[in-house]
Amino acid sequence: MGAAGTGPFENDDALDFLDTLEEAGPDERRAHVERAMARVIRSDGYIEAPEMAEAIAAAVVVAACDDPESVARERHVPRWVEEEPLEVDERLEDLATSALHRALRPDDNEWWELWDEARATDDITQRLSRYLETLGD
Repeated sequence: MGAAGTGPFENDDALDFLDTLEEAGPDERRAHVERAMARVIRSDGYIEAPEMAEAIAAAVVVAACDDPESVARERHVPRWVEEEPLEVDERLEDLATSALHRALRPDDNEWWELWDEARATDDITQRLSRYLETLGD
């Protein structure tokens, strides 16, 4: 049975991404996070839901490393976020902010379309907006 909640870590693609980060060494995590976000930011075309889910998870990991309290109500937050957080600098914040803004764009975005069909866009917008605030946007 798959996971399909509106939280940033409540779907199979995001959970698989978190597993990848867990298995990676602390020095490799940042590269994985950056790649996931850059993939959707740089895309001019249609973004499939799995790629968007990974980018959202990556962006929320950045927010969590910057402010662990921001994910206090989320399930599946990796322990390393608090124990060995990524060093969050302006570049990483900018990538995370851009990825979250891209997720909230309804055009060319399967992830958004799926939540629109489920009539849950208000919920996902509210949840992601909270992380945008954490990141200073």
